[in-house]
Amino acid sequence: MSPEQIGLAGMAALIGLIALGCPVGLAMIAVGAGGFAAVVGVEPALRILERGTLETVTNYSFTVIPLFILMGAMVARAGLSRDLFLAARRLTWRMRGGLAVAGLGASAAFAAVSGSSLATASTMTRVAYPEMRAHGYDARLSAGSLAAGGTLGIMIPPSVALLLYALITEQSVGTMFLAGVIPGLLGFALYAAAAMLAARAWRTGAEAGPEGSLGLALRRMLPVAVLFGLVMGGLYGGVFTPTEAGGAGAALALVLALGRGLGWRGFNEALAETAALSASLFVILIGAEVFGFFLSVSRLSFGMAAAVEAAGLTPLQVILAILVFYLVLGCFMESLAMILLSVPVFFPLVEAAGLDPVWFGILAVTTVEVGLITPPVGMNLFVVNAAAGELSLSQIWRGILPFVAADIVRLGLLVAFPALSLWLPHLFGG
Repeated sequence: MSPEQIGLAGMAALIGLIALGCPVGLAMIAVGAGGFAAVVGVEPALRILERGTLETVTNYSFTVIPLFILMGAMVARAGLSRDLFLAARRLTWRMRGGLAVAGLGASAAFAAVSGSSLATASTMTRVAYPEMRAHGYDARLSAGSLAAGGTLGIMIPPSVALLLYALITEQSVGTMFLAGVIPGLLGFALYAAAAMLAARAWRTGAEAGPEGSLGLALRRMLPVAVLFGLVMGGLYGGVFTPTEAGGAGAALALVLALGRGLGWRGFNEALAETAALSASLFVILIGAEVFGFFLSVSRLSFGMAAAVEAAGLTPLQVILAILVFYLVLGCFMESLAMILLSVPVFFPLVEAAGLDPVWFGILAVTTVEVGLITPPVGMNLFVVNAAAGELSLSQIWRGILPFVAADIVRLGLLVAFPALSLWLPHLFGG
């Protein structure tokens, strides 16, 4: 077999292992090492396994990952979610569907400092769902808006997904975070419009009146604003490197959590959550490193680039084909694993087509975000189902449709107008 044929067989084997339930990281390690051995030899493959593991776990750039995860774990235990929802409710109570918009706004703010879509969806559902149902909101709108709101965490910086994309493609972390700001805000605006339209179509009950003064609402938002300002302001002001920004953010989140009564049990839970998620991500990162070596020697990516060139596809057609693949794959695979699996395969195509890597990163992460709320395996749908407790999955699937439509509109705008992703990085010299 030629190296290209071994590469194609390896891709088929990888998809088969994942379909059978093998963890993505282990599947990538097994296929990467086995494929490298088939092309080069067993002894070099063993050296690649050693090198890939060592380079990944000793790479200083990757130390930022557990720090941002720890920051999110501390924020989740600082009790900020209810304050954010009450503050957003004060600002949106006059709108049709105001509670749904408040839930989206609180989710966006919480996601900005937690960095986790699943944590945001779970936390905000427990806070906002009972309130929405008590005021006569349709269960579909209540669940759908909170599932969609959780996805804002994958785009609004500091985002773990954008961080991982930057690290594996050697882009600037700060540039990727800047590029995510406008798409993230655009996502919130389109979700809010979808919520208001759905509220009118599904005839929501009476809107909740304002709770407290505007000044109280702003004070409730202050801790999140300070934390976001410290991390992002320090990063773009040249005060912090990305790793230092993650450390400063985790430290301030710990102070906030301690000030709100965090005990030893909650502290230990946050550390255990950070260790477990970091370990799973590092296994996938090791797998991506080993699989990348296999792709390199099999020349599969180069063969794909040559095939695209021979087919005469335009850069736009290339990007659309990749995004369609992402939309389909997102129905069946977890978001971060999908990024780490697919980017090493598609990135050479993007470079060969002359596409901007920052723009492609935003498009890829946005499309992965859609997968979080797309049946049948959208992870946020299961999280909301578990947190709400009274819903069937079919109700949540119907409730999410307006927000999936909003995401498709956003994706179309981002494809048509790359400046939505690139204006802020260019403004700040990225």
